[in-house]
Amino acid sequence: MLTLSIWLIPILIFMLFAVRHKSGNKTEVDSVEAAISIHKARLQSLTEQFEADEIEKEEYEGLTLEVEKALLADTSKQQKIASDSGQLPWLWVPSLAVMVFAVAFWLYQNVGAADAVDVRTQFRQLAGQSELDEASVRETLGSYQKLLENDPSNIEGWFRLARMQLDMASYDQALVSLNNVLTQLRLVERNAEDEAAILAYMGQAYLALNRPDSALASFEEALEYSAQNTTALGMAGRINFENGDYQQAIDHWTQLKLQNLNPENAQVIDSYIDQAKLELANLGIDYEQAQPLRVFVNVALPAAWEGLPQGASLFVYARPVGQRMPIAAKRIRVTGQNMVAVLSDADAMGPAGVLSNYEEVEITARVSMNGTANTAPGDWIGDVTTVDIDSKEVNVSIVVSQP
Repeated sequence: MLTLSIWLIPILIFMLFAVRHKSGNKTEVDSVEAAISIHKARLQSLTEQFEADEIEKEEYEGLTLEVEKALLADTSKQQKIASDSGQLPWLWVPSLAVMVFAVAFWLYQNVGAADAVDVRTQFRQLAGQSELDEASVRETLGSYQKLLENDPSNIEGWFRLARMQLDMASYDQALVSLNNVLTQLRLVERNAEDEAAILAYMGQAYLALNRPDSALASFEEALEYSAQNTTALGMAGRINFENGDYQQAIDHWTQLKLQNLNPENAQVIDSYIDQAKLELANLGIDYEQAQPLRVFVNVALPAAWEGLPQGASLFVYARPVGQRMPIAAKRIRVTGQNMVAVLSDADAMGPAGVLSNYEEVEITARVSMNGTANTAPGDWIGDVTTVDIDSKEVNVSIVVSQP
């Protein structure tokens, strides 16, 4: 009713004007001419005040605009009085009123303001309820989703909707909203942390829908964007444990422990790790002895990494000292300025053998602009560092530079 009243106000004003309008009245002519004189004097006064620095430019322009509008209106009125000596026919009053209302209402509906007002009203009604009605909440979220479908680039809106859908256990709908968020994120700034967070939310939704394979895929993809995402590390470890992949579960939970957890949480993670080690022992596997050689390569990229083409890839290599043929290599997507790649015997290239056969190797990295293994002009090249293979875990840092 309030919205309709807003549109009816100008119509009522118009009808009042139409009824009261008269021409040929000497008093009205004198009144209009006097008003025009006042407007002109007001414009002159404003100009003088502005030139004398008595009012600011913004105030001057605003006041001048208002006076000019009034002057234009009275001038038009003066011309109409001079050319029209009859009263506006009564037939025009209802006809033009209906026309104004129809055009206004059409614009209101098609611009989308009607839907936005309806959704806002629904949310206000929910806020005023002492006890939330589930059916009303779902109806409101459905209306909000339809509104967002007309504005697909509204990342914040889609994310808010997804969070509310998760709270309402509407996991299928939440996945749709989260996919929209992820799609829009990848069209704008490359923010690996945000993408990882959305993928982690998607993993939780899949898990709630009893789709552990899809959930694990989402969590693993999240870790490709951010190896420090605690939700993805914890949940991926849990799914791997339930799948019987105890080694992978331990790896995820060990990485999770490095994220500065509070002592109570760290103790819980330790208990999970011990349980996974016990399961391995029951299978006749000694975790410590079975631990493979791993070279953790910390790669620092230039700040211009955000401008890399979508097909760009980071290649990390281990090779015999003084030689060009790699022992092991790994290709990963570029998701941040600081990245970590892990090389192991599983990344062996072939005839050169495996990492564990060497006492020392050279480690380097390269960003390929076209994503291919062959070096090409324009690629970013990393420095070369020689490391000793003297433990099961080796850490090395590489700095990649622009040409």
